Amino acid sequence: MTGRDVLRALDTQSRLLGRLEAATEALLAERDPGPPTSRPAPAAGFDDLLRDGDRARAEQGWTEVDLLAALTSEQRAALDTWAAHRRISWGADDLAVVGLAVALGVAATVLDTRLDDAVRSGLGRLRHTRTVRGWERRGRGLPIDHTGTGFGGPDHRIRSAGHDLARPLAALRQLLRGEFTGYRWEHGVRRRVVTPPGAYTPSASFAAALGDWAAHLAADVVTPMGLPLPGMTWLAQAPDRAVRTFAQTAYRGDSRGGGLNLRSGALTPALVVLAVETVVRTHVHARAAAATGGAELTPAGRAQREELLLVAHGAVAAASCGRAAAAGLSGGPAVPVAAARAARHVNVPALVRSGALAAGVHADARARARTRAPGWSELAARTS
Repeated sequence: MTGRDVLRALDTQSRLLGRLEAATEALLAERDPGPPTSRPAPAAGFDDLLRDGDRARAEQGWTEVDLLAALTSEQRAALDTWAAHRRISWGADDLAVVGLAVALGVAATVLDTRLDDAVRSGLGRLRHTRTVRGWERRGRGLPIDHTGTGFGGPDHRIRSAGHDLARPLAALRQLLRGEFTGYRWEHGVRRRVVTPPGAYTPSASFAAALGDWAAHLAADVVTPMGLPLPGMTWLAQAPDRAVRTFAQTAYRGDSRGGGLNLRSGALTPALVVLAVETVVRTHVHARAAAATGGAELTPAGRAQREELLLVAHGAVAAASCGRAAAAGLSGGPAVPVAAARAARHVNVPALVRSGALAAGVHADARARARTRAPGWSELAARTS
């Protein structure tokens, strides 16, 4: 007995049952049931069942084995759903592409400062364009750019809420009132600083204030120091001195523009994430196009793509955390300084993308579990 014998026997019994059901329905509807179906003698074993079935197949001209014909429409739909969501095993080409993506991402992580220098240099060239110069002229002399006592220096933006993308209301309020509001710490005491009336010209309207703020930030983002990461100005004003030291040290960095800012903390790491996405997605969709003529993926193909991306981004995120740990150990005994050095090298976009992919892969696994074939106990329960 072989697997083909079993499948042929199942197909034969399905066809015989189908003919019996059709004849029964015809009789109930008072229609002609057609020629009677021969009823073989009870089989003593599988060999007898197979022999009698082959005789019936020869009489009826059944040459193909079509097990799907035995399924109902609901069972076919369930089978299609299962086939669409079943997991696709990785091949050697998948491993090679993931290895390439990981190698590219890890290399960019190890050389993250050099990569950021290249991005900073590229953005620096934009400062000489007519558009950016226009933004600089429009955003000049605004209260959010106050550099009075305690608020000046190349890292003055970390002390101004107006340079924080997470604090638009504070920035617009200062522009509409024509006054700078900030906080300065003196001998452990937090003091609120407000510029006197008339120091700055208020914006004419809310729309004008919004345009001035956008132009000012756009001009600042291409400078070497860039803009602080969203929310960093809150840390720079925190009651805890260690938190303030961390935020200011991280933004200042070891050199001008070499700290943690919107460019080095979000834009440059996002380029690494984009490179990994490009490598993996190009491979998956090119393979689909070669197989089907179109780049559209099946649910199973999309699930496999998410698995490949999860491994690649997870490896890059882990490498960035290792790079950060190494930098933190070289930061000296002061915890805020060491943490500031470490934070500079963490690829936050890769971590966020890895988390989202992990949730998606888990959801795919649960979807496959819901579309699995029923076990024998379930079949017995349904039949009874």
